[in-house]
Amino acid sequence: MDVALLKALSEADAIAADEQEVRQILLDEADKHGKPVLFDGLGSVLIRLNESAGPKVMVCAHMDEVGFIVRSLSHTGAIDVLPIGNVRMAARELQPVRITTRDGMKINGLLTGERQGSEVGKLRVDVGARSAEETETAGIAPGDRVTFATAFSQLPNQQLLGKAFDDRLGCYLLISLLRELHQTPLDAEVWLVASSSEEVGLRGGQTATRKVNPDLAIVLDTACWAKNFDYGSDNHRQTGKGPMLVIHDKSMMASPKLIAWVEEIAARAEIPLQKDMFSNGGTDGGAVHLSGTGIPTVVIGPPTRHGHCAASIADGQDITLTHQLLVAMLTQTNAETVVRLTDFRC
Repeated sequence: MDVALLKALSEADAIAADEQEVRQILLDEADKHGKPVLFDGLGSVLIRLNESAGPKVMVCAHMDEVGFIVRSLSHTGAIDVLPIGNVRMAARELQPVRITTRDGMKINGLLTGERQGSEVGKLRVDVGARSAEETETAGIAPGDRVTFATAFSQLPNQQLLGKAFDDRLGCYLLISLLRELHQTPLDAEVWLVASSSEEVGLRGGQTATRKVNPDLAIVLDTACWAKNFDYGSDNHRQTGKGPMLVIHDKSMMASPKLIAWVEEIAARAEIPLQKDMFSNGGTDGGAVHLSGTGIPTVVIGPPTRHGHCAASIADGQDITLTHQLLVAMLTQTNAETVVRLTDFRC
């Protein structure tokens, strides 16, 4: 796998609606391979992988990460911030963060908050300033985005650590598909979509789907188990055990036919699957599958440890296996596939 690419994606800063750093990496890859690009009105990137008279397949991953936005500058020098997306409470205290100003300057600081029981509120970033004038002089203003400042690193045993793996792992997979399949004849027209603003309500997935109008959608996302060292039968998000196949979440349930189709392809390719169900949360699939009269949509992705916080850990082999599964799915999709998945008479 291309570790340098994943590092660049992880260390890019992109909260919802302000994803240019990630977007530019995708645009550079599309330009390198001569692929046409469209945008929806929110800034989602839609890359057409190929031309085909067959059905349209959309592969979607979101660009944004959980983080914060500057709300106001206190007279004491504290920078009041609001969370963007569901940042874990444990990650709201004494975390190194990075402010990106309107002119693109990066300013490091320390996130802190006030704890009341299990809740952490009144979030502030400390950049060492002692007055509002000092923060203003530094170039900080309301509306500036704030992200965790975690550096990407490689760990033993093919493990990877970095921020924003939700969903830069999915963005990485979009690019890996572009690189491998850019000259491959396919029986379906494939669109690689990097969506905007998933963490604040599945927004870009909805608008991008309207733009592409696909016949079939594959959504890429990741998730972690609450207890990272629980290897019991309840944990279907174990790193090193292969991609997750999400059967159910609060926003979507894939049809049994669609689940069986993925299982058949994975079995033929000897790729292990973890059949997962989300009791909380959802993915872009929740918006995608409701577009038009309904789109067959399935959610897959590599699992992680830790999520919606300063850093996550992923297994490189899981990412590779997810890529292999996606290649198998796309190379085996044709008009007959879509007919079979949407014929509910049998």
